[in-house]
Amino acid sequence: MRILIVSNMYPSEQKAYAGIFVKNQFEELRKQFKEADTVDIFYMERKLTSKLGSLIKYVRAFFKFLPYLFKKFDVVHLHFFFPLIILVWIYKKMHPNTKVLVTFHGSDINNRVNYRNRLLYINLAKCIDFSIAVGNDLFLEVESKLNLKKGEVLSAGVDSKIFYKMAGVHKIFDYIFVGSFFEVKGIDILLKTIESLPKEISFCIVGKGLKYEGRIHELINQGYDITLEIDKSQEELRLLFNQSRFLVQPSREEGFGLVVAEAMFCGIPAIVSEVGGFKEQVLHGKNGFFFESEDSDELSRLLIDLKFISEEDYQNLSDYAQCDVKKLSLQAICEKIYTIYKNLVKSA
Repeated sequence: MRILIVSNMYPSEQKAYAGIFVKNQFEELRKQFKEADTVDIFYMERKLTSKLGSLIKYVRAFFKFLPYLFKKFDVVHLHFFFPLIILVWIYKKMHPNTKVLVTFHGSDINNRVNYRNRLLYINLAKCIDFSIAVGNDLFLEVESKLNLKKGEVLSAGVDSKIFYKMAGVHKIFDYIFVGSFFEVKGIDILLKTIESLPKEISFCIVGKGLKYEGRIHELINQGYDITLEIDKSQEELRLLFNQSRFLVQPSREEGFGLVVAEAMFCGIPAIVSEVGGFKEQVLHGKNGFFFESEDSDELSRLLIDLKFISEEDYQNLSDYAQCDVKKLSLQAICEKIYTIYKNLVKSA
């Protein structure tokens, strides 16, 4: 069985965490593959560029992909539908017996496919033999927008060898946020909420984005207890999770929200907006809490209440968070992906 994984996201020196789940899946699949199986990967590293730079980056990627058009694979597995589906569509035309699997992650369909271009993408999607969506809401959107009927809901998976509850680590942050500093991740909602809270409530903000880094430094200079962390490795992130009491993610949309699962593997309950894949991971009052999306007042009240939660109640939340996510381990997810590969090859 010969597999090619294709992705427009992969870690780089500039963005060490971007697409790390693709890298993790690739490396775990290599461990699980039988001796006769092979898995190759074609990827684009995430680098900070202008719009023109991004265009040049994709043009270069298209040329770099040309040698793969003349290699035979049993399955081509694409992460992120747009725009590399064009390359996969060309490959399928040249190798019609090859099966195409696409994993949809959210922004690749939510922000790209609309009424103006939907017909184009439906035609491109005809080359897809099986689809994976990282969340139930996303699966329904893929089915609706692209008319894809055959697929499965499967998260990206968390490496339990990296994310776990560490012994003897003291809590030094009340709340931690992890994500790019974009409006879709709700960083503006979080900063508005912090401004309304007592300054002694401590936050760790992990991420990057020039638009909001200046505002974070302003709040720090005003006396708010914020620690800003940029470009952290997964191992460094594990420690920050373990040093925090709660994860807070006020995203406006999420395909799955892998950071929530990573935090829960470390025993960290999550406070999240009630959107997308968050709804599949958080059980209100059991392993975390919901608040209405974009309602900073509700989030503020919730954060104040949880600041003073009893140690017994917190421990119950933490234990439930850690026990409820074992099914999302990277190892278990990759076993399912390997089974999908085998079934696709058998159906050829």
